[in-house]
Amino acid sequence: MHFLEAFLLFAAPGPTNALLMAGAIKREKAIALLIAQACGYGIASACWFSLRPLVSPGAVLIIKLVAAGWLVVLGLRLMPGVGANTSKKADAITVFATSAINPKGFIYCLAMVPADAKPQALGVYWVVLLATTAVTGTFWILLGSRFSGGRTTVDWVAGAALIAFAVLLLGPLIPLAAT
Repeated sequence: MHFLEAFLLFAAPGPTNALLMAGAIKREKAIALLIAQACGYGIASACWFSLRPLVSPGAVLIIKLVAAGWLVVLGLRLMPGVGANTSKKADAITVFATSAINPKGFIYCLAMVPADAKPQALGVYWVVLLATTAVTGTFWILLGSRFSGGRTTVDWVAGAALIAFAVLLLGPLIPLAAT
């Protein structure tokens, strides 16, 4: 289940993925963009993993609730065709910076990786993050290279994916709400 959740999180539309798609549309070098994305998420996740001992379980619960709410808001805003604001600039430095500050890394490290994960296991979760972002980033680049219209359909599908991820993120919290 962890791999599915991680895949859905990083496959969901967002600023980094929009830049990857825009970069492909502009015919930027795909490998440079993917390396920039991996470096940005890699550095951010290393920072977040190092802060894990300082974050209480209650704070993680609040992070999950806020993250799920934000994903629903983004999904609903996207679905009517408002669309994401994709920057015209989609070079590797922009992708790196956007990935480093992207809240998806924060959500993954503090809300999705089990709180009781041992320090040695965090390295495995870090590799999972990098592999997942490589796969999903490649998907967005391929989508951008094939993009020739149909923006409204893409927006609806992307919005539905964000809402679906929010539901998955809240799934483990449902038993807590029942008590």
